[in-house]
Amino acid sequence: MKKYSLLLLLPFFSLTAGAQDNFYQINGKADTRYNGALVTLFTFTGDYIRSVDSTYVADGHFSFTGSEYLYEKSVISMGNYPDSVFAAELYLERGPIEVELKQKPVVRSPYITDYRLYADSCRKIERAYAIEGQSQAFYDEGNDRLLSYKYQFKKKYIQNGIGRSLLVNEILYASDPYFYKLYELLPEREKQRYDVQESYKERVRKDKQVQQENKPFPDLTLTNSTGEKQRISDYAGKSELLYLDFWASWCGPCMSQKPHIKELYEKYKDDGFKILGISLDTDTKRWLAAIERTGSVWPELCAASKECEAEIRESYNIVGIPYGVLIDQSGKVIKANCGHWQILKWILEEYYKK
Repeated sequence: MKKYSLLLLLPFFSLTAGAQDNFYQINGKADTRYNGALVTLFTFTGDYIRSVDSTYVADGHFSFTGSEYLYEKSVISMGNYPDSVFAAELYLERGPIEVELKQKPVVRSPYITDYRLYADSCRKIERAYAIEGQSQAFYDEGNDRLLSYKYQFKKKYIQNGIGRSLLVNEILYASDPYFYKLYELLPEREKQRYDVQESYKERVRKDKQVQQENKPFPDLTLTNSTGEKQRISDYAGKSELLYLDFWASWCGPCMSQKPHIKELYEKYKDDGFKILGISLDTDTKRWLAAIERTGSVWPELCAASKECEAEIRESYNIVGIPYGVLIDQSGKVIKANCGHWQILKWILEEYYKK
């Protein structure tokens, strides 16, 4: 049985001062109409079931007791398809854990309190710096403060599955300067996990994006709107700045920011700023329809095949789109990973400052 994802609140581990043993005690509740219903507790190792325990609801209550297990999230479930199924994710931390199985399950424990304080603090920091129209320095300050706070929290729990989950889930924060510090703190068995290894590879690829700066851009052969083959070099060097806009018709964020990109193009095109759209689409009909729908006013090239899409991703170390690369007239990459229109706006404002 594969472990499945549940959109429930994730509890987090912290050391409990004065704990006398390492046993958990789950005190569960359910509506009395489910008296006699089977409740099952699953623990996992990776994607596979490690152990199964079960009990029945009696007078609206159920309970489990066992040894603390923090290597992986566990799942409590009640009911079988097509009947109602209630389930909750939790870590089997030592001490009492309260669980209510219902439409929106509730888990209460000391570690839940820790995580709620953490999540609330993150939201407060984000709100404090979510003010439109500020300078990049203002947003950088907020980002640095948030990442520093998250680092302290992750570091506290990095020796178990809870810290690992946070590290893996936030792997795509390319600006996070603490990733490798946290990674080195992971136990060796954690580093060998498939999800950790894959996340590590993604992070390395994100770092390689920055390493492309101040180097010649990778030149590729792609397909234009008439089906002809063209190279990126056919467009590079023809303007003071060339922005490679990597996108796809199936990418919602790419499509939603097209109007903003177009505004920047209109504002700076007379100053030597040009754009070359590069779509990762392999379906050229969908690509052409998207170009027509958005009214693109700059040249567009397309992968047009899975092999070419893979080559684009590999050459530019693309993890996700929208993605952008800014090239100067000599063909040197002056900025990578500037796919969000707001970041591009700041770069152009600074570059064309008068």
